[in-house]
Amino acid sequence: MTTMLNHNSKMSNALLAGLAIVFLPLLSLAQESMNYRTPRTEYGVPDLQGLWEKRFATPVERPIALGNKRAYTEVEAADFRSRAIERRIAREAPVDPNRGPPPAGGDIEFRTDTNFLPDSPVDVARINGELRTSLIIEPENGRFPLRDESVEFRTRYFELMNNNFDGPESRPPGERCLHLGPPLPTMTNSDGTHIQIVQNQEYVVILSEEAIQVRIIRLGKSHPEKLIPKWMGDSIGHWEDETLVIHTNSFRPEHTVSQIASSEVFEVTERITAISENELLYTYRIVDPETYTAPVVAELPFNRMVPEHQLYESACHEGNRAVIDILAGARRIEMDELNR
Repeated sequence: MTTMLNHNSKMSNALLAGLAIVFLPLLSLAQESMNYRTPRTEYGVPDLQGLWEKRFATPVERPIALGNKRAYTEVEAADFRSRAIERRIAREAPVDPNRGPPPAGGDIEFRTDTNFLPDSPVDVARINGELRTSLIIEPENGRFPLRDESVEFRTRYFELMNNNFDGPESRPPGERCLHLGPPLPTMTNSDGTHIQIVQNQEYVVILSEEAIQVRIIRLGKSHPEKLIPKWMGDSIGHWEDETLVIHTNSFRPEHTVSQIASSEVFEVTERITAISENELLYTYRIVDPETYTAPVVAELPFNRMVPEHQLYESACHEGNRAVIDILAGARRIEMDELNR
């Protein structure tokens, strides 16, 4: 009996030692993040200024097959990365210059617009030591809890916007370089990849490199009584210890055709916290009872850009022939139909 007890005790000690090897670094990292105090500006608030980027391939929504699985193992994350690299290689492969035209009524291949982009992200986002399967953490399944009527409305609106060729005003905002991506460019893994934060005592400005989208956040203010829908909404903010808290409402209805659906009552509360000298934790919470059956919460990391990198002007309008060519094609179809 004594021998068995000693054997079990040794096994328990070995198990505890193994668990300590695995979890103590994660606990230490989490503790370091909790204890980090951001350097202050001359106004005494956390200084979040600088150039930041998000470099990961983790999707906003979790793949349905993963269910409520919140995080990958290291092995699963390595497999995710390998598959992402394979897709990147295929996407960046040269296009045959002698290929024929698409079939009548077919789609023009979009790959030639994106395959010149170098080094697209392939890694899983690591947040609080977890290799996340999605940016959304609430609901538990990591997916948008869309109302059935919202899905139906969004489908009709999308079809109406994409099949209306009367003039430029009826085309989607992305084609017109008015606004690209979700209601706020920082909300997904593919938009607002590089940002610059500038702040003073009264304002925080977040500049997104893509399409040069600029958000001006008023500190210590209230939303106006009469709201006017705007691209990226109306943003106000305040400080809670180490965290910048931003509330935004009054978005334009055209946002609903983006990856993140919205209605007239769409509201977002963002929380930006520096968890180390070179990393920000960005969290947002969506409330929109007309679109979703429950609030949506997502988290994603931003890392400080290396000193020799910088933001560049995104010349969307310059050389943008999308609207001109689309409308010209529509006029040609109308002429052909009249001449039949």
